[in-house]
Amino acid sequence: MTQNPLRLLDLFRYYKELPHQMAAIKELEETILKKSPGVLNRDQGWFKTWSQAGKQDEPRTPKSLFTPDKPWDFKITPHISYGELSFCEEERRFVKQQQCDTALRLCQYLEQVRMHFGNKPIVITSGYRPPAVNRRIGGSTQSEHLYNMDGIGAIDFYIAGVDIYKVQEYVDKTWDYSLGYGAPKGFVHVGMRLGKPRIRWNY
Repeated sequence: MTQNPLRLLDLFRYYKELPHQMAAIKELEETILKKSPGVLNRDQGWFKTWSQAGKQDEPRTPKSLFTPDKPWDFKITPHISYGELSFCEEERRFVKQQQCDTALRLCQYLEQVRMHFGNKPIVITSGYRPPAVNRRIGGSTQSEHLYNMDGIGAIDFYIAGVDIYKVQEYVDKTWDYSLGYGAPKGFVHVGMRLGKPRIRWNY
């Protein structure tokens, strides 16, 4: 058994209808049908879920007052503004409600961190990075900062006047999802990714 199984999500992410990709998908399809002849039928549960994809772009009822069209000075949480996440740049404005909802969850946690360290100001060094911005700065194509799926997002930050390693240590103990150990570079990366796994890494 392979130690590094592939995910279909990763295969489809880079699918561009290239001849070798189409050939590989055909081979995969034949293999799947040999193992389970009925699994690709339209009456399967996975296909019913797949067919809902287009409906996900329908307007989503906001979980809070935070929506993509809010002004930069709008307070997502008591001490964090929309402009801080987007550097007040229009190209960084959120375009979907799900992005705002994810950002809200992250900001709520940052408020907890702020309170723990004596209510000292949090400084955001990186928030939302749409694809063009992410490419320009050399960010990972799978960066959580892309906010490109429901529940995926990230914020890099530090607290003014507080030892960054102490902040990182606190986050490590209290944040259940993604944490990038960026203290040596002067920030802490707090994020969430698909499936919300607890994951840690060094920069």
